[in-house]
Amino acid sequence: MDRASGRYCRSCGSRLARDNAAGSCAPCQRKQEQLRLQAPVVPDHFWQTDELRDALASWHMGRVIAAYRRNPWHGRVLAQELVGGWADLSQVQLSRIESGPPIKDLDRLMMWARTLRIPAHLLWFQLPEQRPAPVAAAPTPPVPAGPDLPALLGSLTAGRLPLAAGETRSPTIGISAFEGMTTGQSAELLLQLFLQLDDELGGDSLYLPLSRYVARMAVTVEQDPGDGLLAFGQLAQMTGWLALDADHHAQARRYFTTTIYVAHESDEPGLAASALGYMSLQETYRGRRGPALSLAQTALASGTAGLTPLTKTMLGTRLARAQAGVGDQDGCRRTLDAARTDFEAAGHRDEPMWVSYVDEVEVAAQEGACLLELGQTGEAASALTQAIGLLTQRTPHRIRDQVHYLSRLAKCHLKAGDVEQACQTAADALSLSEAIGSTRVALRLKEFADGLEPFGTVPAARDFGERFRLATAGPGS
Repeated sequence: MDRASGRYCRSCGSRLARDNAAGSCAPCQRKQEQLRLQAPVVPDHFWQTDELRDALASWHMGRVIAAYRRNPWHGRVLAQELVGGWADLSQVQLSRIESGPPIKDLDRLMMWARTLRIPAHLLWFQLPEQRPAPVAAAPTPPVPAGPDLPALLGSLTAGRLPLAAGETRSPTIGISAFEGMTTGQSAELLLQLFLQLDDELGGDSLYLPLSRYVARMAVTVEQDPGDGLLAFGQLAQMTGWLALDADHHAQARRYFTTTIYVAHESDEPGLAASALGYMSLQETYRGRRGPALSLAQTALASGTAGLTPLTKTMLGTRLARAQAGVGDQDGCRRTLDAARTDFEAAGHRDEPMWVSYVDEVEVAAQEGACLLELGQTGEAASALTQAIGLLTQRTPHRIRDQVHYLSRLAKCHLKAGDVEQACQTAADALSLSEAIGSTRVALRLKEFADGLEPFGTVPAARDFGERFRLATAGPGS
């Protein structure tokens, strides 16, 4: 068996000549030699993996290179030494590029784009060969205001933007502006409405209508990107958040990626950073701690100079959550302190609507979530109690947040060994949860219920378990 198997190419499986001692056929040997010298020619679908699309959307060439190396098309993860060799760099140098700050130098960006053979339409910068040659001056028709985005928005409606929930094909009819408003103004008004409804109802019931609206708005913005492009990006981010709250992770990821593309085209680094922050939070919820940290770091590094205080506060809490996830207690506390400082600096400049939810309640709640993850249950309980108190006094309509914070507080009590208080707090959350639809928050309550298993003999634990079972049982159960 060993002798027979040794007569076949270990790469493609073709039969080897008797005098072949290399273990690979001649064509495969040539491919391996070429791979040592330069990047291979890859098919179009190579660039459509979620990891590569996210990396390209982040404008971070290091992340693009890492995603390129890990692409399943290769059949194995390409070594940093190999890929670095294509650019005459060592493994250590490439490692620094992948894990360091984004490359800003245009010459280096163009070098990597050519080295990896990245299609020009996927890049966030323009190669010299893309630039039109100068022509003699001649009368030209007026150019519509706004960025030239047919390729971008065509891809949003056809592929990058997910279909609206329940739809089987992309819409072809756009949306009309509200009476007396532009498309952009109409979308901003809708964003304000959905931000408030999200606080009161949660994403389960809101994702469907907004996803349908955004899918049709993509058609309108493709036809006239000068009116409503930025507002479209903000609504795409909101739709991604609702998808995340409803536990539709694939859809959420694509909406956030769409937001990043639109933000870059609209020259809004804050919105791009915000979408990366949401993607980091999504990875935190999925338990993917390494990617969560990488995304949060990229978000903060992508446009710090132009970010508003509340945007920096939000991004700081995302980074702190990711640091808590990897057990970096000192780093997490430093980041929380910086986020608190940024929050206290707010109020002296206009803030974008999409970050209006960041207030004292949000900051305290995020501190509580971080401290709970770090195992500091006493401090976490204090922060969460403060958040719940402020919420009850100032914004009692935010039911979904109240349920979420109570579920975390219940977990604090359980970790501290106070099963009875934990179950009472969780029962309060369970009662309130009947008024909302948030699969994300429902999963937190399920995690708490599952955590009661070791306390099955405690009456309070048994009672809550039964209440939870009845509350989550389907019709006819």
